[in-house]
Amino acid sequence: MNWGHKLTIVIAAFIIIMLGMVYIAFRQTNEMMDEGYYAKELKYQSYIDASKNLNSITTETLISQQAEGIVVRIPESLIEGFANGKIEFLRNDNEKKDLLVNVTPDAAGIFIIDHSKFSSGKYIARIQWESKGKPYYREETLIVNK
Repeated sequence: MNWGHKLTIVIAAFIIIMLGMVYIAFRQTNEMMDEGYYAKELKYQSYIDASKNLNSITTETLISQQAEGIVVRIPESLIEGFANGKIEFLRNDNEKKDLLVNVTPDAAGIFIIDHSKFSSGKYIARIQWESKGKPYYREETLIVNK
């Protein structure tokens, strides 16, 4: 085989590899974690203040996985006057698996979410609520195992 054939094979292999890379690049999704990310970023100071409000009361984890489901524990001192509770469960890998849950804890401050609403994997859980007109916020990582 002469040098011309070898050069043709190298160029053809290079072209095939580049076309393969282009195909892979087009299949990638570049989803942002939040819709309206930039608008939320502008009001981020309110999340910092709400987080400080909660951290002054407790630094314990609020969300955990138990046998009965995903358990959310609101501190007892914040149950009275609880309002506008919601949790966003966000997946980095697939926006379709995100979940928004309105929270209404019982008298002990416990709220249980059924496992069937989740798929296995890592979620970023953003919980926020108000108690007696004061905002509270925390972001936690939850690994769901089914």
